[in-house]
Amino acid sequence: MTGGPELYGFPPPGLLPDLRWLGPDYVSVLVYDLTQGLLRQDPGTHVMGVRCEGEPEMRATVDPAGVIRAHDATFPLQLFVQDGVGRPWRLRGRWTYSGRDLGTPAASITHFWHLLSAEGV
Repeated sequence: MTGGPELYGFPPPGLLPDLRWLGPDYVSVLVYDLTQGLLRQDPGTHVMGVRCEGEPEMRATVDPAGVIRAHDATFPLQLFVQDGVGRPWRLRGRWTYSGRDLGTPAASITHFWHLLSAEGV
C-alpha cells in the first residue's frame, strides 16, 4: 500500500489461515473497505494510520459435513484520520467481516464498523 496509511499491529496473514476467505492480504482488503466507508460519510477524509489493537476475534459455523460455511472476524482497531476540514481524530472501534455461504455460489461477505469512541487530537 505505497502512499497509504501507516499500519501497525496486524498479525501477518500467514499466522491467520482462517482468514483465507478474505484473500491473500486481508490487511489491504480491510484498510480499503474501511477507507471507502469513511469516504462515503465525509469525502475529504484522509486515513493516516490504522492500528490493530489485538488478535481478531474469530467465529466459525460449520455445516453438518464439518465444512465452514459462515465465518465472522472482528478486529479491534484504532484509526488516525483527518476529516474533510482538516481536523485530526482518533477513532476506536471494531471492524467485522461476515462471510456467509462460503465455498458455494451464493457466498457473500459483508462488513461493518462499530464506533466505540472518537477523540479530537
